[in-house]
Amino acid sequence: MKFTLRKRTTDDINEFMTWTYEGIYSFYDNNIQQEKIDGLKESIHDERAFSVTDEKGHLVGNCEFFDVEEDGEKIVAVGVQMSPSLTGKGHGSAFVHDIVEQGRDRLGFTRLGLAVVDFNERAIRTYEKEGFIRKGEFQNDIRGTAYSFIIMEKDWA
Repeated sequence: MKFTLRKRTTDDINEFMTWTYEGIYSFYDNNIQQEKIDGLKESIHDERAFSVTDEKGHLVGNCEFFDVEEDGEKIVAVGVQMSPSLTGKGHGSAFVHDIVEQGRDRLGFTRLGLAVVDFNERAIRTYEKEGFIRKGEFQNDIRGTAYSFIIMEKDWA
């Protein structure tokens, strides 16, 4: 399956808000944290926030590229989200690959970072298949619970 990045629309964001996930993955539900809801609504104006479509033009995901500072250096990071209807069905590597490569074409980065919650072994395996390596960890309090995140990076330099 091939995936394509395109500009987000208000309809896309409204659909993202309906996405809910099973079991431990409900952590990623878009409708349970006001900060996430507000961020999605504001992303309509962000030139580095995209919707992801499949070969038939159906909305199947979203992604955002943003700057983070690491050891005094700014690097580009990415956040990705796949539609619940596609998760766990073997499309993760193609999804991440297409997002990363189209992001590189548009933004020209040579190093890309991301953070993934440590219990999401499915995503961690996918990122590792796509060449990301573990660089560190951090804790973050979300909705009153402390979560551990793994920092991963891929370098083309």
